[in-house]
Amino acid sequence: MRNDYKAAKKKAEKEVRDAVREGRSPYLPVLDALEEVKNATAKRSLGLMELPLNRIKGNKEQGRNSAFAANFMPLLEEETEFAIKWQQLYESYQKEGIRDAIKVYEYMHQFYVQEGNKRVSVSKYGGTDYILADVTRLIPAKTDDPEVLAYYEYMDFYRVTKIFLFVFTEPGEYQRLAELVGQNLTDVWPEDLCKELKSAYFRFSKMLKKEYRIEDPYVVCNSFLVYLSIFPLSTFSEDTDEQILKNVRLARHELLSEGTIDSVEFLDKASEGEASRGSIIANLFSKPRKYTETDPLKVGFIYNKGVDDSRWIDSHEAGRLYVNVMSGNNVKTSVYYTDKEGGIEKTIDKCISDGCELVFSVCAEHYSEILKAAVMHPEVKFASCSAGGTNPSVRCYQGKIYESSFLIGILAARTQLLEYGNTGDRRIGYLARGTEEINRINLNAFAIGVGMADPECMVSLKVEGRDTDYREQWEKEGVKIFSDMEYSPSSNMGLRPGVYDIKDGKEVYIGTSYFNWGKYYLQIVGSVLNGMWNINELIDKHIAANYWFGLATGVVDIRVPQMDWKTEKLMNFFKDAVIGGLDPFEGELKDNQGNIRTIGDKISPSDVLTIDWLNENIEGEF
Repeated sequence: MRNDYKAAKKKAEKEVRDAVREGRSPYLPVLDALEEVKNATAKRSLGLMELPLNRIKGNKEQGRNSAFAANFMPLLEEETEFAIKWQQLYESYQKEGIRDAIKVYEYMHQFYVQEGNKRVSVSKYGGTDYILADVTRLIPAKTDDPEVLAYYEYMDFYRVTKIFLFVFTEPGEYQRLAELVGQNLTDVWPEDLCKELKSAYFRFSKMLKKEYRIEDPYVVCNSFLVYLSIFPLSTFSEDTDEQILKNVRLARHELLSEGTIDSVEFLDKASEGEASRGSIIANLFSKPRKYTETDPLKVGFIYNKGVDDSRWIDSHEAGRLYVNVMSGNNVKTSVYYTDKEGGIEKTIDKCISDGCELVFSVCAEHYSEILKAAVMHPEVKFASCSAGGTNPSVRCYQGKIYESSFLIGILAARTQLLEYGNTGDRRIGYLARGTEEINRINLNAFAIGVGMADPECMVSLKVEGRDTDYREQWEKEGVKIFSDMEYSPSSNMGLRPGVYDIKDGKEVYIGTSYFNWGKYYLQIVGSVLNGMWNINELIDKHIAANYWFGLATGVVDIRVPQMDWKTEKLMNFFKDAVIGGLDPFEGELKDNQGNIRTIGDKISPSDVLTIDWLNENIEGEF
């Protein structure tokens, strides 16, 4: 047995050397030494649990903490009483395992040993995966920290499932898991479902460890969530371990990606230098396929409504027709309607059976089905009209329409000043035709533009479907100019998109921001024709790529039929500034609650896409 202690001590000494070299503590972390633990609001006994040993992080108290390295292997000399007891315990462990439960405290998903650290050490050395533990939970003080908010969501999840295996650090992930299995975080889940979920997790984690040697619980849990979004829980009862392993290999890019918006590569422009360099790289690997009139590139466009029923669909259909005109006979586009095909899944199947090699889904709500199809059919290129997608198998695309909205905000405020003067309370109406992140971004950019032209002007926000009498409300507020330029995915009713001036009870069109989807689609189709689509995959298969084009590419712009020369000069100045790199969200901003919202001098797409507030001059809420 002395040889076993000696081998364990060598593991400890190696851990110490590695820790010193990497600049971290060579010893176990101590729960009581954590500053934030002092603010814990309560503690709660959870009873006995079978804990994964890889979730046990350190000791509850300082005690003999120096007796163990950070990997729980023993450090004291072989002749000490500590070493003798460790050896005796290991001998007992080999014969009958660990009989008595250890005592641990759990804080923010991590477990700290109060009693039984030698039992943990022996079990880790012996290769055991789980150990029986009497668990007490310390509840952190609730703050706005995303990790703390996610933990409170976890406590809701634990209350209805009694499952502690899943660890997520982003709010909404436990809710997403619940939705994937048809449950919520309010009602107690069926016992059989909980057993099925745990069994699926164990089988999945086993396959992930076998194939990619991944054991980190945070990585495993996030990968499992992605796996469930592609292969439903019900498939576990049907699939053998061999099939699950095949699925893991098939979805490897999704499972191994970081899965955060900060990890996404946003392509906001395509310079000639980059394209030329990319072509050289592409030719090193393969030559692009040659498409002809008799063997064209087949491109499918998936719509959820008719062109006459939605502003959004109408704008994309104009883009598709532009591709038909500009791309020649080596490209053939087709439209597929989900209502006619019997749902999104059947529509995707129809695209594939028709031989489409590139499929555009213009509705963000279809993203999960598009992801499943992209994983199952890697031979087809799938693109989803949405922003911030984190899955490498799906190429997301969206226009920076907020740049144009910013310019139109300036125009609206200037028009109001010229028409009605700068006296009294001044308001401009804004009708939001949705409450998604893109709607919030566009509204804020519009309001920032209004504020630049008229710092005292407010923006009166109304939401389609919620504020049914918005015109009456605006009339009472004295609103004379309003914006209704958002592309509604569900309606094509009312005025054409734009900003309007109400004169003598009639709406006079001023101008609008707009998408030029034709240019967008032509560039994406061109990347397939010239073999550039897969460049990012050749460089790094685990990075999601999003197209994020703005004014500089002509994908978004403004349309104003008439302007006086001074206004035109002003608008051209700001347009050139945005094209040159000015972002409406740069510098210090305030929200409508009085909080300073400084994003920074260098704005990233993830900064913009995670805005969850409204600008200071906006009256109303989403």
